[in-house]
Amino acid sequence: MKKIMTVLLILSGCAVGPNYKTPENTVADTWATNPDVVSSDAPLIKWWEVFEDLLLNKYIGMAAEHNNDVLTATSTILQARALRQVAASSFFPIIGADVNATKTYFSKNGPIFAIGPSTGSVPGTVSTATGLPFAVQVPQIQNLYNAIFDVSWEIDLFGKTRRTVEAANAVIGEAIEERNDTLLSVMAEIARNYMELRGFQKKARLIEQNIELLDQKFLLIRKQFETGYVSRLDDENIQATLATERALLPDIKAQIYQRIYTISVLTGAVPETLVDELLTPQPLPKAPDTVAVGLRSDLLRRRPDVRRVERDLAAATANVGVAVASFFPTITLIGDGGLQSLTLKKLFNLGSRTWAVGGDINMPIFEGGRLLGNLRAKRAETAATAHNYQQTILSALEEAESAIVTFTQALKTSQERKKATDRYQDLVTLSQERNSKGLISLLNLLDTERQLNESEQTLLDSDIAKLLDLITLYKALGGGWEMAFKE
Repeated sequence: MKKIMTVLLILSGCAVGPNYKTPENTVADTWATNPDVVSSDAPLIKWWEVFEDLLLNKYIGMAAEHNNDVLTATSTILQARALRQVAASSFFPIIGADVNATKTYFSKNGPIFAIGPSTGSVPGTVSTATGLPFAVQVPQIQNLYNAIFDVSWEIDLFGKTRRTVEAANAVIGEAIEERNDTLLSVMAEIARNYMELRGFQKKARLIEQNIELLDQKFLLIRKQFETGYVSRLDDENIQATLATERALLPDIKAQIYQRIYTISVLTGAVPETLVDELLTPQPLPKAPDTVAVGLRSDLLRRRPDVRRVERDLAAATANVGVAVASFFPTITLIGDGGLQSLTLKKLFNLGSRTWAVGGDINMPIFEGGRLLGNLRAKRAETAATAHNYQQTILSALEEAESAIVTFTQALKTSQERKKATDRYQDLVTLSQERNSKGLISLLNLLDTERQLNESEQTLLDSDIAKLLDLITLYKALGGGWEMAFKE
């Protein structure tokens, strides 16, 4: 027995099926586009802090702890870890205890009493019905007491359990990366909604300023209309323009509330929680002059979606090993021992001992192609996952490269519109001087100020788009989940 156990333990060191190797990183270090506004420095982990907004930092911290999608993903991790514990339990023997008592009434016409009476027969003769000796004596009512321990242990000879645990470990990693990806998406959504909120608040102020300018212009034209200096056409035109501008405000205010509600829900609170705090207008955060994007090859290490699919590939590879191990026999050691007695008072006597040991070898011979079909399915699943992994890498590269280009162009657009706004500001200053000297009318000055207002609105739209593109870039780079959540 000792020799057999030694051989089994030695053989249990092997595991059939393919051994998983992490795919090599073949992505180049340099980006396809390398504008001056980006650098190869390591990307920021807490990228939202670059906007220097305390409220934004606060809301992202709240979301990391209380967002329900993140908490759901965290529960999935706990579930995966529990299932890994279930899989690893097969490494150990199963030990059970059974304490029972029975009272049996035997039929007189049953097999025991068909042996024949215990007296009145010739000693040494047997029953013609059963072939058993007549000298057997059995009580018709019998009590039986048992206190038994049973043990069974399946030897992981071909690595089926090890491959199962290997797959379970990969599933845990996959669940962790899914949580990280969810967290990153939530942080990006909070940042996007926050930027849009501040942008809408500033846009509302600009629209209100334009309405004030239009009000002044309307009063001037109305006086001119009443004196016959202009036609009714001019009067109707300014009223239509004023009404059109006023119609923009209700939608802007609705957008403000929608963004506040969204931020509240993303932090795990009811929609109205942050209304009082966020309704107070704050300046639109500014984008940094340069953005650290790191090496392109590091993208595979930073992006949770790539890391998740890599873990999925590891799990699929391990499951191939499980399928291969199913072709080999399973060896189980079994044994039981304890106490057994017809009377309760003698149950714990030394003579009541009972035991049995043995083993079981179960080898599949013919299962109609089930095992082969299962193996082929697992191999196909692994191949599909490998292709999915490669496609995820390509999509990540595409997203990051596109984000760099989009942000770079948005930055240039914003810079040009800033120049245009500065020129309009100079124009307003000159017009004010000329108006004070009587060289141009007040209407001309109001039109120039409205041109400045419209340019400021256009610049605001550009600045908002630039910030949103920057958030998209940070999300594409895959950072932020490392320090925003604690296990």
